[in-house]
Amino acid sequence: MSQADSFKPPLILVVDDDLSARLLMRASLEKVGFRTAEAEDGLIAVAEFEHLKPDAILLDVIMPKLDGYDTCRAIRKLNGGENTPILMVTGLDDIEAIHRAFDSGATDFITKPINWAVLNYRVKYMLRASEAFHEVIDKQQQIQELAFFDHLTGLANRTLFKDTLEVALAESAKEDSQLAVLFMDLDRFKTVNDTLGHHIGDYLLKNVADRVSSCIRESDSFSRLNKRNAKHYVSRLGGDEFTVMLPRLKDPEDAGRVARRINERLAEPFKLADTEVFISVSIGISIFPLDGTETEELMKHADLAMYDAKEKGKNNFQYYKKSLNIKARERLDFENDVRKAVSNEEFELYYQPQIDLASGKIIGAEALTRWQQETRGMVSPGEFIPAIEELGLIIPFTDWVIRQSGQQQLTWQEAKLPPLRIAINISSKHFVQQKVPEKIAKALQTFNLSPNFFELELTESVLAEQNTETLETLRQIKELGMTIAVDDFGTGYSSMVYLKTFPIDIVKIDRFFIKDILTSPQDAAIVKAIIAMAQSMEMKVIAEGIEEEDQFHLLQEMGCDFGQGFLFSAAVSANDFSRMIQDIRSLVPSCVNS
Repeated sequence: MSQADSFKPPLILVVDDDLSARLLMRASLEKVGFRTAEAEDGLIAVAEFEHLKPDAILLDVIMPKLDGYDTCRAIRKLNGGENTPILMVTGLDDIEAIHRAFDSGATDFITKPINWAVLNYRVKYMLRASEAFHEVIDKQQQIQELAFFDHLTGLANRTLFKDTLEVALAESAKEDSQLAVLFMDLDRFKTVNDTLGHHIGDYLLKNVADRVSSCIRESDSFSRLNKRNAKHYVSRLGGDEFTVMLPRLKDPEDAGRVARRINERLAEPFKLADTEVFISVSIGISIFPLDGTETEELMKHADLAMYDAKEKGKNNFQYYKKSLNIKARERLDFENDVRKAVSNEEFELYYQPQIDLASGKIIGAEALTRWQQETRGMVSPGEFIPAIEELGLIIPFTDWVIRQSGQQQLTWQEAKLPPLRIAINISSKHFVQQKVPEKIAKALQTFNLSPNFFELELTESVLAEQNTETLETLRQIKELGMTIAVDDFGTGYSSMVYLKTFPIDIVKIDRFFIKDILTSPQDAAIVKAIIAMAQSMEMKVIAEGIEEEDQFHLLQEMGCDFGQGFLFSAAVSANDFSRMIQDIRSLVPSCVNS
């Protein structure tokens, strides 16, 4: 539509079988700026309405073929005719005629002989009221979209999906039919979002929504639904979670066929801003009435099945099993215990010595958290650290680790033990938000410690973000005088760029490369290359996981600076480590402690 068309005056359709009356009405309306069209009877008026789409209608009551009442009813049934203002023009002024006019759908009425000034004002009033009505309708539609639809993908949101599911469950119960809920979570979405940016992440979610919707065919129980309603059966719950509802299933295996189709479709590459992106999706399926009869129950069970799919390698689908409820209960109990442990500071720091490979002396230790739970016994860090991260407790946990490390250093200092550097592991989750520099500075001040008492160990995933906030945080840590080490080097996002960009002092070679260093020429070559590279950049190297004397001697020959592992000692309590410092500080390589 051109700009000129958008500012056209309103078009009024004048319907009357009396030519002179039509001419007078048109003249009066055009005099005050309206555009007009005319029809000489009701049948023509109905046809003209569909063609012209007028903004308002002046409609005479007494006409041949189709009187004004029936004409009004006919127009109200047409597309766009529901809310068009209709002013009934009649010589009748009795109450029954007024009732009939409004019953047929008239907006207002005016009697003959017509007062032309009143007619013009009446039409203007109707148009204003109609405009206000449409504004209200538009606002209601906007509110409905905000309340029930996801603004990014246009799919139904959680609220609308649950409402639609409740209705569908009632229908399924009445028809004695089966229904499936598919709960989907994208694999690796966070990596894409963090690496390529949120705008690419949003674009990816839109494309995912389109592909999932395209995977739902009419044969998948949608043949009874119009296009608008079908959208309610696919929803975005939030983040990278989507759901699909499949009513009137002939067989639960049909849901699996749809899930497999979605898996295959989403596995195809996405072309986003000249970048080819690959993702996959884990899908959980629950079936009504086998796995539940209520909305929340079916969604919960589909969610549990989705987590089962994640644990079984991702990029697959799994049906809900009752055993998953037991597993979920166990996971919930474990998470509650973890929350209590963080709140009550139930953890203890153990210390694994780090050895100077040239002299055999202890030069420091890595602080490792241990948790002896009253009913579970000793819980592996591989279990409770991920739980702490997922539960959003990493910040108070990090606070405790730093405070505890500082307190222990002060205790050793007061006991006149030689000063040693303690390496503290900092989680990659919310690294910048943990405000490590401020907390370290506070601990140094509180316990009156020198910065060289601490070393900060970071995983490569922290460096992989390569953002200005991470760089600034690491610079602040260096300004405090602390040493920074990269843990598990070579297993994650290894890049020379990270070592060049960030202020790194120590590279720790992961035990994965050390364990086969005696039998694998490739592993030996990798370790030798890492040592040479790091030392050429004036960095020190620590080899982790040394368990055999031959590994120790080979690393010595390669020029590795430091090492740690069971050959020297496992992680021990603070008291045992104190005794170890006093007893074996002058340890020589030929007498390594087993």
